[in-house]
This record gives sequence, structure tokens and C-alpha cells, in this order.
Amino acid sequence: MNYLVTGGTDGIGCAIVKRIMSTSNSAKDRVFVVYGHDDKKAQELIDDFPIEEQEKIVLMKYDLSDESVVEELVGRINDEVDGLDYFISNIGIGEYAKFDDYTMEMWNKVFSTNLTIPIFLIQKLKDKMNNNGSILLMGSYAGIKAYSSSVVYSLSKAGLIFASKVLVKELEKYGVRINAVAPGFIETKWQKGRSDESRNRICAKIAQHRFGTPEEVAKMAFDVMTNEYMNGSIVEIHGGYEYF
Repeated sequence: MNYLVTGGTDGIGCAIVKRIMSTSNSAKDRVFVVYGHDDKKAQELIDDFPIEEQEKIVLMKYDLSDESVVEELVGRINDEVDGLDYFISNIGIGEYAKFDDYTMEMWNKVFSTNLTIPIFLIQKLKDKMNNNGSILLMGSYAGIKAYSSSVVYSLSKAGLIFASKVLVKELEKYGVRINAVAPGFIETKWQKGRSDESRNRICAKIAQHRFGTPEEVAKMAFDVMTNEYMNGSIVEIHGGYEYF
């Protein structure tokens, strides 16, 4: 099996890579992991596996907030493998500036990273996907439930989530499925600077009274992308946020 995971060296992406590796039972499996900047995190990911397993992971350093690298990444994939079985689009950035402080440059960067580049990667890689291949888009519950703290992030993720429905017909002829996952508040680096007051206020709105873990999201993401009858689905994982 050949996997492509963007944003795969930290947080949810890293947990997905580890989940994939835990299920790999062939020396021929390859997990292509795209990351943007942090070489240390990338090396730590490799070092987490035994020497004999490390060759399954192929690190690819491309800043996917830059539209100009899309063709380069696609060319690299074309050179590396004959076909992809799974494409997990996990790359994403946030912006928590006040709405009045938004600039078009800021807006365009978030939309390009979170929505435009993933869509065009799908466009350019769809011919590379093997029959019965699967694409998983990492959305956010913020794209379903309005979070006033980040208008641009919420709208970009709403677009990505809807792509899991509008692209079903486009991908049907290739025998490729597409689904989306919408996590709520998850313990990633994005939550590190959150105050105790903010954390407690959010946890009070979650039936589980805690943030989720990247591993919990990865487990569900893996199940969604490998389920051969799931197509055009949006799966939420948020611990029961504002359900009571």
C-alpha cells in the first residue's frame, strides 16, 4: 500500500502516520509524509520506529502554504510510485486575528493552504490513485459549528468539508472514494497557549469534559478512510460539544 499524508509530522497528522504504520504488514508499504518546516519533528517521527520499519516512511519537505510547490510535489510522487492507495490531506493553518484586522493577504494564505492547495492536489493526483483508492480530508468542527474566534479558518474548513460531497461524482470514474473528518478541540500545539480559563470554559461545553487526543482522531480517521462503503461522508469527533 502507498499512502500520502500532508502535515504528517505533528499533531493529528503524526498520529495518523503512526496508526498507518501500526497496521502495516508488508515491507513494500510506503508512507509519504509531507511537512513544511520542522526538520527536528520529522526526524523524531522517523526515530519513533524500529530501524527495519523506518524505510517505509519517505519524508518530503514542501511548504504547502505556497501554491508554487504543488507541481513539484506531484512530480515527486509520480517519480516515486506507480499508484497511490490513500491520500490524507491534513495540512492546515489558523488565524485568530480580530475580523477587523484581517487583510486580503492573510485571508488568501489561509484559504490557499486549507482549501485551494488540497483541492488542486486532488485534481492532479486523481489519475495516480489506484482503483478503490481513498481520499480523506481533515476538516474541523469549526467548519460545521460557527466559531466566532476565527472566521477565515471556519470558512476554509467548511469549504474543505463540503468538497467531500461535491467531489464524489468527479472521483467516481476513477474508483476513488472521498470522505472528511471534522475534529473538535484536540490536544495539539494549537491549544498550547490557551489559558486555563479558556480551557475550562470549553471543557464545560463538552460532554466528555476534556479535549480529545490526536490518537483518538487518528483511530477514527483510519477507520473512515479504509471503510470501502464510506463515500461522501463527514464524520464528527468532538466529545459531545454543546450537545447538552
